[in-house]
Amino acid sequence: MLYSKKEKFGKWGFVNNNGEPICDFIYDEVRDFSEGIAAVRINDKWGYINESGRQICEIRYDAVGDFQSKLGVVEKEGKKCYLNQDGDEVAVTNFMNEEMVFEGCKSCAIGNHTITNLPGGYLYEDDFINVTIDPEVPIRGFIVIGIKKHVSTTTQITRNERIQIEDITNKVKRALEYLGAKNILLFEDGFSEHYRRWIIPSDDWMFQFGRGKNLKQITMYAKKNMTDEQKKECLLFAGKVKSFLELN
Repeated sequence: MLYSKKEKFGKWGFVNNNGEPICDFIYDEVRDFSEGIAAVRINDKWGYINESGRQICEIRYDAVGDFQSKLGVVEKEGKKCYLNQDGDEVAVTNFMNEEMVFEGCKSCAIGNHTITNLPGGYLYEDDFINVTIDPEVPIRGFIVIGIKKHVSTTTQITRNERIQIEDITNKVKRALEYLGAKNILLFEDGFSEHYRRWIIPSDDWMFQFGRGKNLKQITMYAKKNMTDEQKKECLLFAGKVKSFLELN
């Protein structure tokens, strides 16, 4: 369903495809929906509404950003934090329980070096591609290939850029094989506004999730069950992958 901004008696709201209001016309300013959430302003304070027209938080913030990666950046009294899609203020942490600070799209922040506490750092980087481990999921060898263009699919990039992605993918797979990985899973993110490719060495414990191919269940299990020792091993393994990529 698409929603359009509409003004009525000097105030703003939204209507659906049939022209039916989804909220009261009470706002002094509204922005387009992003990930099902729209920023709205009353007087000099901001908040958000969802596609049902319900306010997910109080209209009390001095500034807000559009939702990206299921988070909105908000500012109040000079301090910034994040809101989730339920309107709760949350901290975004890496798998070492360190808060990561960034604004807007996390993938863009990684590409622009504007994110803090990125575990393992950058394993490889050029003018188009960056390679890291997943900062939130402690799976040894879980590699993320990101690109420095804000696009959702590879149909929005050039042929040469697609070749670059394939080349670094093969290089990362060779690194993992050299370090002992026997079965490597490859996923592409088709649900985000920023294209990413995930490469994961298959492990025996993953087979409980349909031979290790259900990415959501695999990552949720890892977040809940990996020990501090296993998390440290993720960092050590990332260093080995980086060394291979630098030498080959």
